[in-house]
Amino acid sequence: MKNETLQLIEFVTSELSKAGFTIAPDTNRVAGLDFLITAPTGKTSELQLRSIQVEDEESIKIQKLDYGQVAGHRFLGLVTVIEDAPRAFYIIPSATFTTADNVIFFEHTMEMMPHLSHWELKVFTGAIPKLAQYEISNFYKI
Repeated sequence: MKNETLQLIEFVTSELSKAGFTIAPDTNRVAGLDFLITAPTGKTSELQLRSIQVEDEESIKIQKLDYGQVAGHRFLGLVTVIEDAPRAFYIIPSATFTTADNVIFFEHTMEMMPHLSHWELKVFTGAIPKLAQYEISNFYKI
């Protein structure tokens, strides 16, 4: 597990550095998952890193309590992993989850047990064109 995490972080760091971004752990949040990324313009954003093994998993779930508040400076970094190697990196604005499309992005609110409330992101072949808008190359403008 530790090697997989290091491999993901190295992949994400490489992808971000190609665009002139820097990445550092966010010591105020979840170790190993949360990072601060700084754009060449100096703007800093929060990034929570997640991955999905495409051959084995159909979706990922993000607990609302773990993720925190939806904000313009907060993003989900999704790495798709195929054959144990990181293949693509998507940076998804947190606001995307509040406007769930119920095709790729889902919101599951559990009013009676809010600690179980979560967002779900499904990854499948038909989702790739929509996810493409969140590729790192489209994130360079922040």
